[in-house]
Amino acid sequence: MSTIVCVDLGGTKAQVARVDEQGVYDARRYSVPASAAKTQVDEFIRGIIAQQLSASCRGIAIGVPGMVDLRSGTVLETVNIPAWQDVPLAAQLNGYFSLPVVVNNDVNCFTMGEYCYGQHYLPGAPHYEPVPNLLGVCLGTGLGAGLIFEGRLYSGRHCAAGEFGSFPYRDGILERYTSGQFFLDRGTNGAEQAALALRGDSYAQSLFDEFGCHLGYALAQTLLAFDPDKIVLGGSVSKSYDLFKRTMWKSLARQTHPALFKRLEIEVGKLEYAALRGAYQLFRQQFSEGI
Repeated sequence: MSTIVCVDLGGTKAQVARVDEQGVYDARRYSVPASAAKTQVDEFIRGIIAQQLSASCRGIAIGVPGMVDLRSGTVLETVNIPAWQDVPLAAQLNGYFSLPVVVNNDVNCFTMGEYCYGQHYLPGAPHYEPVPNLLGVCLGTGLGAGLIFEGRLYSGRHCAAGEFGSFPYRDGILERYTSGQFFLDRGTNGAEQAALALRGDSYAQSLFDEFGCHLGYALAQTLLAFDPDKIVLGGSVSKSYDLFKRTMWKSLARQTHPALFKRLEIEVGKLEYAALRGAYQLFRQQFSEGI
């Protein structure tokens, strides 16, 4: 069976595996050298891909945390990997491995995976009918979003569509208040505070209450911009959903027209390896023959 080497490159972690229509094989996780020089990041990516190559591999699909020129497969900007800008990634990997390469945004890959495999159906439909409009939101090192409109991924030419984390907010942008940066700006991290909140620490819970208020405001903007049927949350901070969902929904209700709010569904994605499976689907769309 032919497989594709798929990479989910984040600001701090990377996952790599071989993927086909039936599943994900030999998934491995790595720490990303985010503060390294451009050449070192290039070497890191080639190295983790090389470890997965086998005779059955027919191509490479990689999601990156930033803007991409989809026509050329060039990484234009990665905020959380400062030195890794203007990288002709598809050309580099194709030249090195002699395999076809697809490059896209990491949250686009997550959203595509959730849409294709995550079983998100319209409520009340007589049959299992997938939601036509899905917004994927990843709350991790930063805040990223992906859009499915009428059953198709919409990313714009540079994968910038839906990136509401860069919208101005207070003294910065939304991402500072709705991702792991919110906790880092307070001298801590989300995992540490989640553990404390679950043990009844009132200060830790107050941080998640504030986080939920900011996220509710952010999601209210997406309802006006995109009007999705459903929002699926991913990323490391989404694992603490129970700690911030009350204030998130309360904030969202205050700022949203009742017609938009009434039927909105928000849930944490349960699909394992969603971004890897979405990267595989994007590769299939671009290179449909020989897979």
